[in-house]
Amino acid sequence: MQNGVMRLTLARSSIVGLVFLLGACYMQAPLETPLPVPEQRIVAQVTDTGVLAMSNALGPGAQEIEGIVASADNTAWDLRMLRVDYRGGTSVVWNREVVRFPRSALSQASERKFSSSRSWLMAAVVTSTALLAARFLGVIGGGAGNKPPPPPPN
Repeated sequence: MQNGVMRLTLARSSIVGLVFLLGACYMQAPLETPLPVPEQRIVAQVTDTGVLAMSNALGPGAQEIEGIVASADNTAWDLRMLRVDYRGGTSVVWNREVVRFPRSALSQASERKFSSSRSWLMAAVVTSTALLAARFLGVIGGGAGNKPPPPPPN
């Protein structure tokens, strides 16, 4: 029974670890232009005035947003929303609903890009960890209990 509990704990830990590692496949960099371009994935902080102005659309206490730019000009940004983080640590995933933000509602905008080099590195780490865990648990690599019996004497 203990071996089953250990395997379940290891599986849960692996799943949680994979979720965090998937975030490592992305990197954030400051926007290269004052206005984001359509289809650019951005992360931005919600300003204090933005919290008040956007409370009907986002709910109270929004702190950071992530979305894909639908359009942007000097007065407003239309974003297909992916995520909203709130004060207190909660986060809500969105389904790409378009929300219009007055420009004053957002600050510290940065671009979130997929990083193939980080992804390959994480794939190597995940694969080697999985192989080590499988070997540790006896799933691969054999063990003392897997030896064939000796041949019968003549």
